[in-house]
Amino acid sequence: MTLGHFIKQIRTQKGLSQPQLAEQMCVEQSYLSKLENDKSVPSNEVFRKLLTALNLSLDECMQTLSTQGKREELSQIPDIEYWYKQHQQSKQKQYTHLAILAIVLVSLGVGLFWSGYKQLFFSEKRFEYESQGVLQAGEPVELYHKWHAYLIPYSKSGDREFFAQVEVAMAKRLDKKTVFFSDYRGSAYTESVTDGRRHYRFQGPKFVERAENAWLQFVGLLCFSAGVMLTLVGKRLVKP
Repeated sequence: MTLGHFIKQIRTQKGLSQPQLAEQMCVEQSYLSKLENDKSVPSNEVFRKLLTALNLSLDECMQTLSTQGKREELSQIPDIEYWYKQHQQSKQKQYTHLAILAIVLVSLGVGLFWSGYKQLFFSEKRFEYESQGVLQAGEPVELYHKWHAYLIPYSKSGDREFFAQVEVAMAKRLDKKTVFFSDYRGSAYTESVTDGRRHYRFQGPKFVERAENAWLQFVGLLCFSAGVMLTLVGKRLVKP
């Protein structure tokens, strides 16, 4: 769309004749006719009179002309050339902000994914400790593992019945309990309980998957993907 076509279109929409619009602009009708037929380019002063007569702001005018008009022709008018420069600067700022956001999203995405993958915040390594049962006061901590050795001084050689009775008694007392910790507490440790104490022995490290790490990786991928998409389509989104 040329500037002349635009003037004629808006004039018609507002129900103005050429003489009426020319009068409001304080120009000759013949000059307005030349403008509408693209045989002349208005001066900046005449262009401002045109906008005033049509009751249009520069932005309202450029909403149509910037997408359908020819910039080379329109830029001959200083106000329009200035509008294009301001508009371009505004779009450039938008793109800069978008680019910064994309960089932040990509960086955040990589950081979150790596944190989840390497378990930096939520370790999946657990240290397993096991107790065989409750120990009474004075009983050795290794009672459940070495009770045979502790009974030798008190038993007669070959007294199978005595050993069988003790074995049954120990089996009844057996009450295994397993606990896991995120930190290593040594090869063994003892803690007090209501009816005595428990001796825990280190069984080895275990690895237990944690949903937190999976979520960190998932959110990281989303942020990374969003950042990449903004980078790829950013210029199109803010295209002048």
